[in-house]
Amino acid sequence: MIFPLLILILPVFSHAADTTLTNDSISWKSEISLESNSLNMDFANRMLFGGYINESQKNSWISKLDDNNTIFSEVSNTLSFHRNFGDNSFFFSIADRNLAKMSFTKDLMKVALFGNYNYQGDTLHFDKTNFTLDRFQQIKLGYGKIFKIQENNLTISTAVSYLNGNHHLSFTAENASFYTAPFGTHNSLDYDMNVFATDTANFKYFQNNGNGFAFDFAINFESKNKKYTLYLDDLGYINWKESELKYNTDTSFSFNGFEIENLLDFNDSILEAESDKYLEDIYIKARKGTVKSYIPANFGFKMETPLNDHYFSKYIIGFNLKWQPNQDNQLLSFEKVLQGFYESGYSPYFYLKTFTQTKNALLIPQISIGGYSQKLSFGITTQFGNKIPIRIGTQHLESIFKGKESNSLSVYLQTGMKF
Repeated sequence: MIFPLLILILPVFSHAADTTLTNDSISWKSEISLESNSLNMDFANRMLFGGYINESQKNSWISKLDDNNTIFSEVSNTLSFHRNFGDNSFFFSIADRNLAKMSFTKDLMKVALFGNYNYQGDTLHFDKTNFTLDRFQQIKLGYGKIFKIQENNLTISTAVSYLNGNHHLSFTAENASFYTAPFGTHNSLDYDMNVFATDTANFKYFQNNGNGFAFDFAINFESKNKKYTLYLDDLGYINWKESELKYNTDTSFSFNGFEIENLLDFNDSILEAESDKYLEDIYIKARKGTVKSYIPANFGFKMETPLNDHYFSKYIIGFNLKWQPNQDNQLLSFEKVLQGFYESGYSPYFYLKTFTQTKNALLIPQISIGGYSQKLSFGITTQFGNKIPIRIGTQHLESIFKGKESNSLSVYLQTGMKF
């Protein structure tokens, strides 16, 4: 019951719900989202708030997993200002963003929930496991110019952002596997792991632990009341400052159990001494170092068309892709581009939304498929007021009805003023 309640009281972001303010304006937007292509809100509820997890629940979660699974969450607040002067426009915004993403295999969740007893004689694979937490502020400055081409308008806009990195935690296992011999006679673990964390001794809210840059570019063509927009948003990165919490290792570890010569002489000190021998083998020494991480970039296209309909005034159809590599481990190339799309965990997102004006509000229903959830979703946005518009909506309306079985939670709230 907690997630339907959150939908009603929390402001949440939806990429497809864009701002359509056309005058000079100032606006505030608060947003939060939680999406997964496999795990549901029941899992999130248990992980966040605790509680007993029985075998039936574990089996239910495992049955819903794919070979590759993604969980993504974002919480942010944005203050923006838009100014028009003739054929020119100016845009400025400040945003506080908190992002979390986890990619993992089905095998990893099996071991986490059940241990390795049920998988004797099997090799479990944890390849491409990634966990990332980021907090940063984004200061964006943009400019747009309208060009008249006969009776058509061509608008080219661009923006640059400074990224003030507060905190970053990342864990990446590019290749990893775990083998349990029959009857548990020995276990073998092979892994290639990279870990980085910013300075935990200074955890101030707006601490500067890194600096970055992002770039936006968009082309909008308007002809016969139709608008076509091609855009690239937030293509950027953060270079994190040197930290003593950087780990890199590529190794193998085999555990053959403890050999006890005299059971009657067995005590905790013997067990501790034997354990220390294995810990020396797997201990990873931290070293000072830096790391470069990428923020989620959006690339897409949308078309806006007016409708001569009694109920709907216009519709927008479009698609969106995200690009975010887990590591900065290769130079810019075609392979690097594909790496970013694949490791983002975000499938091509297609959406259709329509606009209908009622006596008291503007309604924007939406249908979409893809994204982090990779599933068909329904959304609704409601706008009240004109001079000071207030928008509230969700990209995953089905989460209200599915409750704990839903894979996604998404709502957003935006208010502003035109002048």
